[in-house]
Amino acid sequence: SIVARGMSLGHTLIPPAADRTHETRTRILQQITAMLGGRAAEKIVFDEMTSGASNDIEQATRLARAMVVDFGMSDLGPVNLGPQYDIDEMGKAQWYEPAQVSQAMQEKIDKEIGKIIDAAYKEAVEIVKGQRKILDKIVEGLLVKETLDRDDFEKIVGKKNGS
Repeated sequence: SIVARGMSLGHTLIPPAADRTHETRTRILQQITAMLGGRAAEKIVFDEMTSGASNDIEQATRLARAMVVDFGMSDLGPVNLGPQYDIDEMGKAQWYEPAQVSQAMQEKIDKEIGKIIDAAYKEAVEIVKGQRKILDKIVEGLLVKETLDRDDFEKIVGKKNGS
């Protein structure tokens, strides 16, 4: 949608494929890449950046951080570097200890997060470049209708394989 909502000048909703309790590394990386698509489009279409992608960047960074710190999905290995907690009988998180990592380890964590974000952004740029004609058709559709539902979107880009 290109209808403003709060501080957002538009909104993209990526619905879950199904009720999922676990995510694969591949799917999380795809989500991060999609989140960085708006910034990539700004670069390709306007050769400029705006603050409009800030929430997407925040969410992509949060997810990349979770990959590294919580899920053990980085070159640092299968280790949880975040705070340790458990859920009590009332469903409330009970913290055992705050995350305590050395400055050197924090630098490694930051580097891993940066690698994930950088690779996803580069992929997003390549996707936008490769799909520029379709992107322009989506823009035309949004300028006419302001909000595209799944059916409208699929009329422009085609149905996703397997759906």
